[in-house]
Amino acid sequence: MNRMSVLVLGIMACFLTSWVGLAVTPYYQLGQLLPDTDDATGEQAPPGFSGRAEQGRAVYAANGCVSCHTQQVRFEGVPATGGPDIEREWGERSTVARDYLRDTAAYVGSQRVGPDLANIGSRKSPDSYKYTTAWHYQHLYQPQVVTPGSAMPPMRFLFEKRKIAGQRSHEAVKVEGEDAKCLHSDEEIVPTEQARQLVAYLQSLKRSSYPLPEVPTAPAATE
Repeated sequence: MNRMSVLVLGIMACFLTSWVGLAVTPYYQLGQLLPDTDDATGEQAPPGFSGRAEQGRAVYAANGCVSCHTQQVRFEGVPATGGPDIEREWGERSTVARDYLRDTAAYVGSQRVGPDLANIGSRKSPDSYKYTTAWHYQHLYQPQVVTPGSAMPPMRFLFEKRKIAGQRSHEAVKVEGEDAKCLHSDEEIVPTEQARQLVAYLQSLKRSSYPLPEVPTAPAATE
């Protein structure tokens, strides 16, 4: 066997090893995951997405939300807390591969210019207005008013200004600050169907609202 043959075989072996490691092994480890079924209730985890939420996923992707937000609560193994993501109340547990089973595309993300959104749909606040549908609309329309100092660009193209016909719409955005001065008393800002879809998708993100057998939990605090 000459040196060229050895070189070719070596290159082929490298590619084959890489393919097995990057494609075949993950497929057998993760590609055959099934929803976890509760024996008592018959409910499956993770739950599926509604039709509007599924459409909202496309709006989320088209507007580059994944560039600034992750959807992955990380478990750092810090005793009694599970790590900074848990401390920030971004989730009650870490996200794992099975959490993305219903996703046609998993937007795990890599940057946190904004907060993690893996559990934005189940996040709670002492402020009863925060995280409601109306809050999401206002946040999309004027993020710096809702969250001072936010780097998020306003997504006003997802809304429309119109004349109030009879009663004010129950979906009308709660416009505040300087933006409110640009509205006449007979005008209102209402979400388009894309805005409704995007908010439906955000409200469906509840990746810590159900238990999974493989999820590591933070160890209990010890005295």
